[in-house]
Amino acid sequence: MKLDLEPRAPYPLGYAEAATSTQTVTAPLLTGASLALVGVILVEGKEHFRWPDVTLLLVVGASIALITSIQIGADARRYLYNRETIEAWHGKDEDITLTRDWAEHTTHFSTWKARTYLAVIAFNLGTLLLVLALSTALLPQDNHAVLRWISAGLALAGALVEAWWIYHLFHKKPRKAEKKSLSPGGGKI
Repeated sequence: MKLDLEPRAPYPLGYAEAATSTQTVTAPLLTGASLALVGVILVEGKEHFRWPDVTLLLVVGASIALITSIQIGADARRYLYNRETIEAWHGKDEDITLTRDWAEHTTHFSTWKARTYLAVIAFNLGTLLLVLALSTALLPQDNHAVLRWISAGLALAGALVEAWWIYHLFHKKPRKAEKKSLSPGGGKI
């Protein structure tokens, strides 16, 4: 049986692994750092922060965005699988089941791409908010604290670079993948 399916490979090919590691390692670490900073802001408050309420708002926003990235990414991951996964569950000899599941794979792959895209947006928003929070946390109460001003400026520059990166990620033209005809066994027809 011939199936005309869209390609089932992410572009670039390492995208799936990068998204998974971001959503299972990096986002949880940054969320933990964000929540720790919330505790520091609540305890130290106006004594040590120039704008504690603004910093707190940015950190809480970052935490929520990063947790959202983790949850959407975990949900998206269940839709990314390959032919070997189907064969492991159904066996290689079940042609009808294999053909049906492989045809459904195209829909699942599209779902994975859409949800992973949302998780990436949430992750990048979270990192942007976290770096902005860092820049406001570093603002000194005393205008004569030169090194604190420099540190806050560096953090703000990092936030600007992150904003540029987000713009770059979502405004570049994706490569058009060529359509391939694949058999249920995965080979070209």
